Amino acid sequence: MLAFRQPRWWLLILFIAAEVGFIAAARWQWQRGEFKDRRAHEFVLALANAHPDAVADFARLRMLQGDFAAVQLRGRLMTDRVYLHDNRIVDGDYGVDVYVPVAIDGGYVLVNMGWIAADRSRRTPPLVPPLLDHFDARGLIAPAPAAGLALAEGSVPPRLRLNIDPNQIALEAPQLLPMATQVFWPAPDVASPFRRDWQPSGMPADRHRGYALQWASFAVVSLILFLIVHFRRKENRP
Repeated sequence: MLAFRQPRWWLLILFIAAEVGFIAAARWQWQRGEFKDRRAHEFVLALANAHPDAVADFARLRMLQGDFAAVQLRGRLMTDRVYLHDNRIVDGDYGVDVYVPVAIDGGYVLVNMGWIAADRSRRTPPLVPPLLDHFDARGLIAPAPAAGLALAEGSVPPRLRLNIDPNQIALEAPQLLPMATQVFWPAPDVASPFRRDWQPSGMPADRHRGYALQWASFAVVSLILFLIVHFRRKENRP
């Protein structure tokens, strides 16, 4: 016959805290997976939109809904302010993403012109292809890149950075206020010197779900071990 052995109070508190933590982590990862599924679906719909909205003013830009929206963006490219997103690896090759603000009526939005190869040693600055002031392109309004661990900026343009944050860039250059919190991805163009393989950034949904199952399994294993330790066979005395 099995009997339950009363656990020590500190061990019980530790067990409860661990279970709550494991379950909370599993729930958060599962919700992130669902969010990434919705974002991926929104990206596919925006990419397939054959009739994008024409956007030439900041007020119209701020009215767009969701993380991704197909637009025809028109404005003036600020070719004197080029920002290079450092350490962008494509097919094993080192390079940078080239960001340039575009002025529209009432504000600014950062345009990711695309990827170019660069010197991995960084001894030679990346060679940015010529840019035209007039900007008129189809593409997607998309979330800005996730914040990195550090930010580095060169003293002269083009500015090499580890973090592309529209708010931070606008604070450093108040003449670029107001700045949209999202960025613009021009449609791929075979004639362009920039490589544009747009995909939603971040961890895929399936990996989030995998982590959710992993955290849930920790909760189950912890419960089983707790019960094994505190249940013991009771001897029947004659």
